Amino acid sequence: MSPIRHLFRSRSRISERIVGEPLDIGGGTIRPVVRGSGWRGARGDMSSGSAGVQLRGEPEGVFILEPDGREHRVPTPDYTRLILWGLTGLALMVEVAFQVAVRALR
Repeated sequence: MSPIRHLFRSRSRISERIVGEPLDIGGGTIRPVVRGSGWRGARGDMSSGSAGVQLRGEPEGVFILEPDGREHRVPTPDYTRLILWGLTGLALMVEVAFQVAVRALR
């Protein structure tokens, strides 16, 4: 299979940690860290093929470099994910309560 044909029929996972530009604040240095992940893929042939990329960026935290050389990693929680899991749990509890109420009324 030719390299170009392989490119059009391939699918691969993307996972990269991206460290941002350093910011000097109050004598220390802060570097943001983001996790980039997703998929890259293609199929078909060169004349009628298709290609696509799905990417997601998630904040991972920051690195703090003190003036004396010490380095700290401060994680950044993903509050959106936590809220969605909480709403999912709440929806399941409402469904269970509804099922219990329906059976009690029969």
